[in-house]
Amino acid sequence: MNKCSYGLAMMSVLICLSDYWGSTLANIVLVRLNPVIDMIIFKEPFTNWMVDAESTKWVESSVFISLQFPAYLIHFGTFLLAGLVIDYFINMFRAKQSVV
Repeated sequence: MNKCSYGLAMMSVLICLSDYWGSTLANIVLVRLNPVIDMIIFKEPFTNWMVDAESTKWVESSVFISLQFPAYLIHFGTFLLAGLVIDYFINMFRAKQSVV
């Protein structure tokens, strides 16, 4: 793995661990700043396996919704994919610069 993919993957792991250990700020970062999760989290086929459906009935704020393991996997995967795309473009730009 190159620099961006490694860095974004490690940042995702830290965000997921922070959310798992109960930091409410991490829940905002995990869900709201990830467009893939934010788009599908409350769609019907995905809600039951990304969010604890029983705990969402009693929470007053979406910050306190407890996420399940597939949400963490999707977050890690999207950050890793974004890092790989960034690394690809950096390598393509560097290759183009070395030819010139």
